[in-house]
Amino acid sequence: MSTLVGLQPSPVVWRPPPVEPLDEAIWQAWLEKGRTIDSRGRAASVKALKWVSAASLLAAAALWPHLTPYEVVVRFTVAAGSMIMMFQAFHTRRYAFAVTFGALAVLYNPVAPVFNFSGNWLRAGVAASSLPFVASLAWRNLRKAHHD
Repeated sequence: MSTLVGLQPSPVVWRPPPVEPLDEAIWQAWLEKGRTIDSRGRAASVKALKWVSAASLLAAAALWPHLTPYEVVVRFTVAAGSMIMMFQAFHTRRYAFAVTFGALAVLYNPVAPVFNFSGNWLRAGVAASSLPFVASLAWRNLRKAHHD
């Protein structure tokens, strides 16, 4: 003999929770928070890039006689940093810095080098090439002081 088992209907029927209308002020605050986080992340990345580029130029000037095997690495680091900083300078409308960083990008181009790291007289030029990166570290502080 078989016993027939039947399903009994559930007394509780699931219904989705009521949807509250979107509060525009909360949405705008959430968007602004995301923009602030993105802005801080970009600023930290650009600041790190400036430090790395300036440090590589100063290290190149300090280690000048031993630099020949690593010349391409220094050129690539400085050229990439200069190009990124050139675009950043255009974005912030600092055209003198943009031209300076563009000139550094051409000067340290790893594909078609303008000069080689062989003469001692170039050591001062390489050290001086770090000055735009160091000077650009003050952009944010100058902008805040100017607006206050």
